[in-house]
Amino acid sequence: MRRLLQRTPIYGAYKALGHYPDYWYWILRGRPSRSPHLLKQKVVREYGERFGLRILVETGTYYGEMVAAMRTRFDQIYSIEFVTALAERATRKFSRDAQIRIFCGDSRVVMPDVLALLNGPALFWLDAGYYGWVGVRSNEQRLSAELEMILSHSYPHMILLDDARGLTGKDGIPSVEDVRAYVESKFPERSVEVKYDIMRITFRK
Repeated sequence: MRRLLQRTPIYGAYKALGHYPDYWYWILRGRPSRSPHLLKQKVVREYGERFGLRILVETGTYYGEMVAAMRTRFDQIYSIEFVTALAERATRKFSRDAQIRIFCGDSRVVMPDVLALLNGPALFWLDAGYYGWVGVRSNEQRLSAELEMILSHSYPHMILLDDARGLTGKDGIPSVEDVRAYVESKFPERSVEVKYDIMRITFRK
């Protein structure tokens, strides 16, 4: 049944219906490490407001749930999806939203194009699951390459990295401490913390 629904235009809305029970179940279980999507939306919204950011850049569009939730919260949204079918689906879904652009391809290739479009600081919502943390060795350098591009850019961007638990330090995948050491040594003005499975890269106070 679920596979059939995934092929329909309403699957994104169907998935969104499950966010509320998932959130309350997460609270009842004592807030375990895997954070529910509603919490992720709350964090993205809060960081945008806290730092006055009006541009959102996402890697891993999937079914467009975060884009849909943030469509009225940001002036511009750019989302990168590697899977062609999902990118095409999201493009159709948001075709009437002029402020939303969906890109298809490897984010290491597409990210420079997105960065060139930015006219101010942005909030980056990156998906650790998108970086091959399940053990795809060809993607080992994806995260460090993207972090360097973003943090070296001319605007003071903020970064949120979802599914930080995927940074296991195994099979060539960096650990959370590896990423922290890399960022804080190469960009000493930055600080890295992890809370509710989301890595937050901001400026030191």
